[in-house]
Amino acid sequence: MRFFPQNINVAATLSLAGIGSKNTIVRIIASPQTTRNIHQIEIESEAGRIVTRTENTVHPDNPKTSYLAVLSAVATLRDILESIRIGT
Repeated sequence: MRFFPQNINVAATLSLAGIGSKNTIVRIIASPQTTRNIHQIEIESEAGRIVTRTENTVHPDNPKTSYLAVLSAVATLRDILESIRIGT
C-alpha cells in the first residue's frame, strides 16, 4: 500500500503504557490529501471518558513525521547534553 504509514509509534507507545497490545484498538487512516499528522486518542473506563486530538504540522524535510516530533527530539538531546560537564 503506497500511502500506509511506515511507523505507528504513538499507537505502540499508548499500547505499552496502557492496557497492552491485545486490549488496545488502533485505527489508522492514511490520506494523501492531509497536510497534518493527526492523532485522536480515546480512553474509556468505568470512571469516565477522555478524548484528545492533536494535529501536528508535517515536517517539511520528512513528511513521514511531524515537526513537533523533531522539536521534541532536539529538546531531549539538549537536556541530555547540557547535563554533561567536561572539566572542572
